Amino acid sequence: MKIAAIIAEYNPLHNGHLKLIKKVRREVKPEALVIVISGSFTERGDICVADKYTRAKWAVDCGADLVIELPTVYTLSPAKSFAEGALKTLSMLGEFTLCFGTETKEFEELSYVAEFMRSESREMSNMLRGYLSEGYSVAKSRTLALDMIHPDYANLVKSPNNILAIEYLKAGSAYGDKVQYHNVERKPDNNKTILSSTKIRNLMKEGKDWSAFVPECVKVERPTDLTKYGTVSTYAMRTRTPEQLAEIANISEGLENRIAKTDFNSLEEFLLLTTKRYTRSTIKRIAACSAVGITKELVELARANKPYTTVLAVNERKKKALFSLLAAADGYFYYKPSDCPSDSPVRPLLDVDLRAAKILRLCAE
Repeated sequence: MKIAAIIAEYNPLHNGHLKLIKKVRREVKPEALVIVISGSFTERGDICVADKYTRAKWAVDCGADLVIELPTVYTLSPAKSFAEGALKTLSMLGEFTLCFGTETKEFEELSYVAEFMRSESREMSNMLRGYLSEGYSVAKSRTLALDMIHPDYANLVKSPNNILAIEYLKAGSAYGDKVQYHNVERKPDNNKTILSSTKIRNLMKEGKDWSAFVPECVKVERPTDLTKYGTVSTYAMRTRTPEQLAEIANISEGLENRIAKTDFNSLEEFLLLTTKRYTRSTIKRIAACSAVGITKELVELARANKPYTTVLAVNERKKKALFSLLAAADGYFYYKPSDCPSDSPVRPLLDVDLRAAKILRLCAE
């Protein structure tokens, strides 16, 4: 079966996403289109505006054949680990073509940068250490080093979709010829019919009409209450000791002591801890990991185990063939969370997904 795959968040799904799905259908001509989406949180640490089953249904309504969940332990990770987790999850499909939108149409340039950054020359390593010592994040250090070594390619890693594409290419190298790639250039339309998910969420907050920028099937009657989520995440951090905070994923270099000593009473106040090393997205991921209970131990558990996923939505006409494909995969595949045995090695990870969903549901009530 010829399969095309997309990695997405759909927070919410908008006209740009629909355009990508249609182009993949037209250009790749797959027998099945599989989408892996983040469950209750996004890679930047935001809680989603709608639950994962609602967002998965949007995807099927817009042309997907199967939507599976990206484990939360991967979702709430920096771009590199996010990409590695997504590719690991999709590896259960066997051979597939990974499709993604980019700010450039030149796939060869993206591929070159991905290989250059993956191989990490001695010159690159020395520069990385230098920038890291100055307090920059790993991602920013890589961008600065590339700017010095290959300034002609530097602009490629300053665009968000290109950055993710490069990480997908780096992560996909572990699977050899089993993963092919197809990029679709994203072209602006001056906000006529396409707005980013961020801008649409801002319209939601302002109570303005955003229906023109999403497919007709996308409805959000009651977006997740960010104030409620702020209370939940703030409580989770304020009630942990420095020792407990040190075990939370994405916390390092003594940040747990700084968090414990800081007097913050809201998520917005917590986000003031942002530095060159700890970007706003990193700080938001830390808050989410604390709320959900993602520890460094769970991150290592995910890395050490086979992939797993749960079905969120499916096109009934392709259900039998796709479920048979996943059932034969070298990993753990569940139709619903309750199918996972209590003694499964990935059960603690699936429990994280369930906790994340409960937090979102609590904040939507």
